[in-house]
Amino acid sequence: MAENSCLAKPMPDIPQPRKQPRQGRSRHAVAAILEAAARILASDGYAAFNTNRVAELAGVGIGSLYQYFPNKQALLAALHRRHGEETLAALDDALARSAGRSAREQLAAMVAAALDLHRRELGLHRVLEREWPIYDEPPASNPIDAALRARVAGWLAAIGADPARAERLLRMADSLVHGLLLDADPQAEALEDAITDALAGYLALSARQHT
Repeated sequence: MAENSCLAKPMPDIPQPRKQPRQGRSRHAVAAILEAAARILASDGYAAFNTNRVAELAGVGIGSLYQYFPNKQALLAALHRRHGEETLAALDDALARSAGRSAREQLAAMVAAALDLHRRELGLHRVLEREWPIYDEPPASNPIDAALRARVAGWLAAIGADPARAERLLRMADSLVHGLLLDADPQAEALEDAITDALAGYLALSARQHT
């Protein structure tokens, strides 16, 4: 349920921010930089994306941008991390709102949350998924992935399913959300049902195989 699978496919040389914003003013600047980066990617694509354009749109000097992001790859990496944080928050909210309902309804709530999150910045997600080479951090350096797995494993345990299926379920959800949402009508109501059916079918099959 995460961009380019917030679950990791390890790659070397992960671009890291030069420093973390500590004060309110610097946090505001970083937020403006990331928002500008997202807008440029969504409207013009990766080929037109560069740090000078981002700095200009964000209203900061290029030197200020480089204090936090050494290159455009670091900006892209930060957008992936931001998406991971948003995914985790959306998942937590979906689980809280669907507490006490059936497992199927809880699963549908998580799928709906993932689709809604991607619809809000569909242009950006299309670029990150299709135009930029797949990026992911190794598991040891990506606490968001660990948190996502933990949330889903906890939910699986609560409904009597195998918590060890958490990572595979997340990968399936990621592939289905991106594959169907980016290629089909993003507003089609059938998407939620189709993805929920596929994930529920996987869980049912897994349960039969281990009984």
